[in-house]
Amino acid sequence: FKDTPVRISLMTTIGVTERLSTWNQRTEVHDWKRRAERLVRASGHPYTIVRPGWFDYNKDDEHRIVMLQGDRRHTGTPEDGVISREQIARVLVSALSNDEAKNKTFELVAERGEAQQDLTPLFAALRTDHRQKNDGILDMDNMPLSEEPECIIHELNCIPAKLKT
Repeated sequence: FKDTPVRISLMTTIGVTERLSTWNQRTEVHDWKRRAERLVRASGHPYTIVRPGWFDYNKDDEHRIVMLQGDRRHTGTPEDGVISREQIARVLVSALSNDEAKNKTFELVAERGEAQQDLTPLFAALRTDHRQKNDGILDMDNMPLSEEPECIIHELNCIPAKLKT
C-alpha cells in the first residue's frame, strides 16, 4: 500500500477556532480537533477539511449548501449554521475525488433554497490553504505552536521525515 495515493477528507466542527468557550475550556475538544487539522495539513497528502454546522437542525426548505471560510461563527448554538448528515456525507465523499476541493478548509452549512446538483462550483470558489501555515485560510491566529503540547510539536516536526521513508 506504500505506493497507493492517499487523499484525506476530515470532518471537525464549525467554531473549532473558538478557544474561549466554556465547552472548550472544560474539554479542549476544539483544540484537539484543530490539532488534528494541523496534522492533516502537515501530512503532505491532498486533503479537504470540512467543519459542519449543527447536524439535522435544518428546516424542510434548507437544502442549499453553503461553504464558508475563516470560522467566524462562534455562538455554540445552531445559530452558527445547520446541515443534514446526508449533506455532510455527500460533501465529504465528493471532496475525495474532486480536485477543486484539494487542500481546502471550510465551514459547511445549509440555507434556504434548492440543493445544488454539482458541488464543483462551490469547491472552486474556496481559497486554498497556505502550505506554510498550520491553520486554514482566513482562520484566526490564536493557537500558537509555542503553546502546543510537546507530542503535537514532535509529530508536526516528524511528518516530513516520515513521508520520505
